[in-house]
Amino acid sequence: MKRSFLLKIGFLFLIQILWAQSLRAQWITQTNSLKGGWNAVYLHVDASYAPISDVLAGATDVDEVWLWTPPSGEQFVASPQAPTEVGSQWSKWTRPLGPSSPLQRLIPNAAYYVHVVESKADYSWKIQGKPVAPRYQWTSSGLNFIGFAIPDKAVGFERFFLPAPGLVASSEIYRAPGGAFGAGNPVRLFDYARTTFTRGEAVWMRVNNGFNRYFGPFEISAPASRVVSFGADGTQFSFRLRNLSPSTNTITLRLIPSETPPSGQETIVGLPPILARGYLDPATLQYGSTPLKRTSPDIDDGFISWTLPPKGTPGSDIQVVLGLMRDQMTGNPGDISAGVLQLTDDQGLMLLNLGVTAIKSNPAGLWVGEAQISKIVQYLVNYERDPSGNPVIKLTEKDGSYSVLTKNSVLGAVPQNFPIRLILHDDGINQFLLQRVFLGTDLTTNSIVATKQSFIDPALLGSARRISAVHMPWTESNTPWPMTKAGSVYSATIITPYDNPGANPFVHQYHPDHDNLNASFKQVLPKGNESYGISRSISLSQQASGSDYVGQTIGSMERRGIYEETLTVEGVGTGVRSFKVVGTFYLNRISPISKLTK
Repeated sequence: MKRSFLLKIGFLFLIQILWAQSLRAQWITQTNSLKGGWNAVYLHVDASYAPISDVLAGATDVDEVWLWTPPSGEQFVASPQAPTEVGSQWSKWTRPLGPSSPLQRLIPNAAYYVHVVESKADYSWKIQGKPVAPRYQWTSSGLNFIGFAIPDKAVGFERFFLPAPGLVASSEIYRAPGGAFGAGNPVRLFDYARTTFTRGEAVWMRVNNGFNRYFGPFEISAPASRVVSFGADGTQFSFRLRNLSPSTNTITLRLIPSETPPSGQETIVGLPPILARGYLDPATLQYGSTPLKRTSPDIDDGFISWTLPPKGTPGSDIQVVLGLMRDQMTGNPGDISAGVLQLTDDQGLMLLNLGVTAIKSNPAGLWVGEAQISKIVQYLVNYERDPSGNPVIKLTEKDGSYSVLTKNSVLGAVPQNFPIRLILHDDGINQFLLQRVFLGTDLTTNSIVATKQSFIDPALLGSARRISAVHMPWTESNTPWPMTKAGSVYSATIITPYDNPGANPFVHQYHPDHDNLNASFKQVLPKGNESYGISRSISLSQQASGSDYVGQTIGSMERRGIYEETLTVEGVGTGVRSFKVVGTFYLNRISPISKLTK
């Protein structure tokens, strides 16, 4: 028995540690109306962010807290218990023992006996924590010490269990109204019609004819963490919503601000901009959406409702999909936005709070995509002609040339889009365009993004990747081209010298007419005689997200916008000819590594 007790205490301690580490910042206060003596409390919030002695530092009238840990399957409880150290189903914290107490964290979805000093007739115990979705552990072999997610107002027992006909008639429910343990604490209920209970109140309950699945008129199926977390890169989150009532039920979802975090906890910079996905429009194949944010404090909007048919009928179980508009998040990379998602029903029987968090993304990393060139300014010249239709020659002191009347500078469509690859690296401050890049593992087993293959572990080249942009000029050093930023426009200039045989397409090193050498192959010719210099001015104008649900929730993993390039060919002296192309671009972040090894 001693070994079993120690194992259970160890397991409980592990659970407390995991709860303390798994959740980030979003806060709400649960208020419990207690009396002097022993009170049954069910926590809907996670207060495990600090030891109980710290959490209850200001609640000096609470001197003992006992956590109910349900016994294993082969054990059962025949009657409501007062806390006792005999057996393994209780773990306690007392103010005199403090850090030496077996119980050190207040975990959510758990029932407690809380002792208030007897001198207090009425006591309001406020406990601040992180809201989590309900999770019920129910046994049919004995009593269950549980609480229900009712609203912040008192609800009658009979009314709450009305959607589950016959449950109350086959159940035993015991309340702990506060005070010393004895005949009236706990006490079995019989008058369900006139007895009410409050949010945060725990009761002992047993169903005599089998297993119970009713804990309210609706339920959600949330992940193990019981919170909505988008992290630093996520943009989508979903859960199942089920109507458990035999009648139609309307469920409403709202987003409310988080409370100010306790001292020492992470700062919250604002509400995350959340969208609730709507229905698919068969005409446009796009999803509608509803922003979960009020347009003004005086207007009750910024919510979405679902009317679900009775339990077990088609449509009574739906998937709720939430999206995060990352481009509208406030703060700096690494800052936390948080709030509370509240779900309520039109019967006024339930209120579920879900914490929601998102971390502002750092755009650093390797971005790869392409531009689709769809328009070009044709360099077409209209020459002046005489009355006979012949071109007019304009004489100068040295020579003559045709007189130019106009030049076509209209942006026109091309017969077919021309794709070109784009490789961009962002270190969090500066951005660079690259001709090629290598992804792999270095000799110290670290993942890297590099400009040369030599930085990759030769033994691991089979799993490495090389990405190239063949339209960019090749150089052995593979020096990146820096980009400047003005608003949402990124620009870079790429110079290809007229005499670079490895990059300039006009140079043919072994052709006598294009090697930039004179007839005797002894003198280097100047620019424009046999080859031309090339200057490319590239700009990427990032555009705002689309208006549909998918467009607004693309998130930090993709950039889209307008691609523009002016290509200038440089001839003899100051002679130049420019061509402009326009299209669209997209970039996907394929690696978050902010350091470019070069």
